[in-house]
Amino acid sequence: MSKIKVLQLLCMGLILNNISLSQTHSITEILQKTLQQENEMRNRVYTEIDTAGNEIGLFKMDIDSLVTTEAFIIKNDTLYYTTKQHFEIEKGYYLEQQKVALKDIILISKDIGIFFETKPDKICITRYEYYDDGNSNQYTSTTDLFRTYFISLKENDYLATAIIKAFKEAGYTIKKGHWFD
Repeated sequence: MSKIKVLQLLCMGLILNNISLSQTHSITEILQKTLQQENEMRNRVYTEIDTAGNEIGLFKMDIDSLVTTEAFIIKNDTLYYTTKQHFEIEKGYYLEQQKVALKDIILISKDIGIFFETKPDKICITRYEYYDDGNSNQYTSTTDLFRTYFISLKENDYLATAIIKAFKEAGYTIKKGHWFD
């Protein structure tokens, strides 16, 4: 094969790769923007203001906040999302990484929160537990529900439409499942 043909093939590969990245970028952009809105809403829910403008009343614990260490990243057509959460009883925290191939997502739905749904066992969840006493554990499981942890936003039917469109632009077909507020 001539050097010119090899260069042409490399250029085509780079162009196609950039097109693919830009198409999946819309998915991550929507999810990351919604994550920001979710955190803003959670802060409003847990803060009460008195008539003088002082914050009073409700106690905000770390468990009430949504902390992410990997906020909706797509690598090689696989969606990654890692959250950090504190244990309810034990002292420490855990990181929960969810991973799913975009081609395996078939529905977006909303019940208590917003989920991506797949056929059985297509979502890999790895949980890394870290305790204050220095111990740690790691567990891996599979499921069919990818949790976004978006629970505070209401009347957001438009979000399902935008995500379905972004998936379609990236070459994937997903549908809207049940959507309860």
